[in-house]
Amino acid sequence: MINIALLLHINDLFTMFSAKAITKTIRVTFYLVPEFSMIGFSALVDPMRQANTISGETLYAWQVVSAMGEAVTASNGMSLIADCPMGEEMRPDMLIICAGFSPEKAQSKSLQTWLQQHSRRGVWLGSQDTGSYLLAQSGLLNEHRATIHWESLMAFKEVFRRVEVVDELYEIDGRRFTCSGGLAGLDMMLYLIQCQRGHDLSLAVSEELIYSHMREGKAPQRMSNALRLGTNNRKLLMVISVMEEHLEEPLSIPQLAAMVNVSERELERLFNRHLQQSPGRYYRAKRLQRARALLQQTDRLVVDIAMASGFGSAAHFSRAYRQFFSVAPSRDRQQQLRRA
Repeated sequence: MINIALLLHINDLFTMFSAKAITKTIRVTFYLVPEFSMIGFSALVDPMRQANTISGETLYAWQVVSAMGEAVTASNGMSLIADCPMGEEMRPDMLIICAGFSPEKAQSKSLQTWLQQHSRRGVWLGSQDTGSYLLAQSGLLNEHRATIHWESLMAFKEVFRRVEVVDELYEIDGRRFTCSGGLAGLDMMLYLIQCQRGHDLSLAVSEELIYSHMREGKAPQRMSNALRLGTNNRKLLMVISVMEEHLEEPLSIPQLAAMVNVSERELERLFNRHLQQSPGRYYRAKRLQRARALLQQTDRLVVDIAMASGFGSAAHFSRAYRQFFSVAPSRDRQQQLRRA
C-alpha cells in the first residue's frame, strides 16, 4: 500500500535546493566529529537562526548529535554539548556531518550503518570540511560530485575513485551536498535559504551577518595564484599553472620556458625577482608538498607516492624529502599516525 504522507514528504525534499518555495519547518541534524571546525559549524547554524528571527517563524529546527551523546571538543579546544546520541535524534530532513582534523578517527561500523539508514529514508546527507570523508567511506558519495577542504582534496581523489571530486566551495548533487569548510558553509546556507524561502530573506540574513558578497558554489576554495604570490606577472603565473598540472610527470625547465616564449635565463630571472627562488626549486617544492599530502592522508606505498610526485626512484625521493622537510618519508608518516 502506498504511503501518501511519505510520498509528499519525499516530494518536499526534492525541492530542498530548487527554486520552489518550502513552507514546512526544515529539521536539520548536525553530527559532530571530535576536532570539528567550530567556525565551520557556526557558519551553518547562524544563517538558520537569523532566518527564524527575521521571519518571526520557525523555518528551521536543528539538534546536535554525537556518537554516544557526549560533549564534543572542537579543534579550538571548546566543547559543545550534544542533544542526544546517534540513533535517538528526531527524524531529520537534512543530516550534516561536521568534521575537521583526523575524520578517520570517527569512522565506525555503527556510524556507517546509521548514515546508510538515513539515506534509505530519503534524508538529504551533507558534510562540512572533512566530513565528506565519512560520507565517502560509507559509500554514500559514489557516483556523486563532492568537495572537501582543499588540503585534503588530493588524497581524497586518490582514496575514493568512485567520487567525482571537485575543487569548489560547495557542491550539490542529487540528495548529497558537501561544503569545503570555513565560511563556505555560510555561502551554502544562504543559497539554501534563497532556494527555500526566497531571495529577500537570504539577502536580509546576509546583511544581518554583515556578509556583503555571497559566493557561488563553483567558486574556487583558494585565492588565485596572483593574490597568494603577490604578483600579476602573466608569464610567471602561466608557468606556475603548468607546473601544478604536471606534478606527476614534471616538465623540464627548457620546456616550461618555451611554453611562455621566454629563454631559460629570463625564466630564472622571473622566479628570482618575484619568488626569490629558482624555477627548479619552486617546482620541486610543489611536488614534495603533493607527496607529503599523499603520505599523510593515504596508505599508498612510499615508492608509489614517489612516482606520483614525479620522482624517478624511491631513493631520490627520500633524499629530496629529507632535505626539504628535515625528516624521512617513512618517519613523517609514523609521526602523523601517532598524532592521529
